[in-house]
Amino acid sequence: MAIYTNVIIKGNSYGLMAGPKDNPKFARVGQLPKLLAICETLEDDYVYFKIGTSYQGKSKTAYIERGDLTDQKICKRLADLGFDVTKEHFDLFVDAVRLQEDWQTVPVIPAYSSLGWIQVPGEDPQTGTPTIFTFFRGAKLIGGNPDALYLGELDIGEYGDYAVWRDMVVNDVIPYPTLQLVLIAALSAVVVGALSLVMPIENPIAHLNLPSGRGKTTTGDVAASTIGRPFEGKRNIIDEDGKIVKKHSLLQSWGATENAMIATQAGNCGAVVVLNELGKNLSKNLTQLVFNLSEGSDKKRLTTTLKQRMSESYATTFISTGESSLLDKCTTKLEGLAIRVMEITTPLTESAEHSNRIKKCCFENGGFAAPMLAEYILKNGGIEALQQSYLEQVESLKERFQSTPNKERFIEKFAALFVVTAEYASKALSIDFDVYGLMQYLEDYDREHGNERNVAANSAEEVIEHCRVNASKFFVRSDSKAKSIPEDYPSVPHSECWGRITNMSKKMADGRYVVQEFEIRKLVLEEMLLSLGYDNRSTCITAWKELGVLDFEDATHACRERKIDPTAAKGNTEKVYVLRVFASDEEAEKLHQEELEKQKALEKKLGKKKLSILEEDE
Repeated sequence: MAIYTNVIIKGNSYGLMAGPKDNPKFARVGQLPKLLAICETLEDDYVYFKIGTSYQGKSKTAYIERGDLTDQKICKRLADLGFDVTKEHFDLFVDAVRLQEDWQTVPVIPAYSSLGWIQVPGEDPQTGTPTIFTFFRGAKLIGGNPDALYLGELDIGEYGDYAVWRDMVVNDVIPYPTLQLVLIAALSAVVVGALSLVMPIENPIAHLNLPSGRGKTTTGDVAASTIGRPFEGKRNIIDEDGKIVKKHSLLQSWGATENAMIATQAGNCGAVVVLNELGKNLSKNLTQLVFNLSEGSDKKRLTTTLKQRMSESYATTFISTGESSLLDKCTTKLEGLAIRVMEITTPLTESAEHSNRIKKCCFENGGFAAPMLAEYILKNGGIEALQQSYLEQVESLKERFQSTPNKERFIEKFAALFVVTAEYASKALSIDFDVYGLMQYLEDYDREHGNERNVAANSAEEVIEHCRVNASKFFVRSDSKAKSIPEDYPSVPHSECWGRITNMSKKMADGRYVVQEFEIRKLVLEEMLLSLGYDNRSTCITAWKELGVLDFEDATHACRERKIDPTAAKGNTEKVYVLRVFASDEEAEKLHQEELEKQKALEKKLGKKKLSILEEDE
């Protein structure tokens, strides 16, 4: 594409012809900004120029969007970098760059600023037919042009010696089941990103909830070292042009704002993210943030022209660390949260020496594992074969695991994903991960924590405990059939009364014993659920019905009509939710034995009476 310009390029300078029309001479403006490469981004087909100059004997380079050449505001930044440009002659500077573009002698290479998997349209080099190419974006473009440029702000790529990192994993990670699990979780980011291209999949969040000194930060270093060097904040590194630039790590902080945390993830499709030190986050409720991270959704943002652009999604695995529970920081109690976060509370490293050995190795050696795993996937059946392995593992683990609430979701979101990752990584990295031991760990975890995911059902226990703490607001009676007012009724003003507690011993048809009933006024319970963080009242009530915790009237009426205030007029009833408290196994056995003894005594008494009647007849 020809451009019309007055600029003249002469040797290593640019300028224009000036002087008399019959004898113009070259008037130098400045040192030529050399167009070193034209970069086309894989993500959005934007065009970047890589331009270079020399200042005080040092080579200087800059990457600028092609559109920036239309804005004089870039003039100062380029001048600060050492380029020979002024506002007065900015148009000539731009034309000098554009003229070199027109010569078509500058290499055009792909570039990218995000990490992980991407699919781009193209043409088959042999047949010329349209096709889709799949690449993995690390420090190098796995499966594509090895000269592709990474333009992002992360310090990623290989450093040190893979053999040293591998030996550390074999000796200091694999023998420790929880530490191995977290390394597999970190590598699963590659698998999550790949599967997200062909099927719906959510981002797993593994939270390391442990006191200080149990290996949380060390384990975060191991996770981040699968694709880049782990460190906090920013550090100076030397880029491919020999220039010192500031980069940051995939080891990030919970202390960032919610908007910043989400915006940072945009475009990541396979690079693990470590969120360090939950205690730094001062938010009172992380519910929405956890949902956003899990779903891979970026908040819609406004461009400088105030037009809303499409949000850019992300697909990865998050490793979180903290001295408190992540779920406890989500004050809204939803089952959707419990199945999105796997909380690990078992120690990770065995000693300070063990931790220091791992941390030192990860800072000096790493960045190999994730690209190696991605390359193995591409060379061994691609993403389609990976998806098939994942789906087969889902079905296999469903048969293996015991029945627990939301078992299928745990298997799909965590267990099958981690097992498939371990199987692929064993071959890709030449490391014998303990796949069988990993399965057993995950099965034990699901059996131990499965009921915790049944949030709606567990809400009844929290409601009852809240009522017990506020027992002074309830009428109490010890016999459900008592006709007179027992002495244990407190003097509760009607306006402050929450309901009635009845102590009893009643056997259900299923053999369970009810030892207490909490009759809670309708509006009181609904407000109580909200105050406890349960926005899903109907879901809770449905779960209570299924578990037999709620004594309800019929399918369409969850309440009962009961007389709560013993001083009220006869027939003065109101709607209440009736929650049952069942006896523990030990209490139930005791009640059962008491029932048997009463039955034997009754039978003995009836037997003697029958014998007496027979004797009288004789």
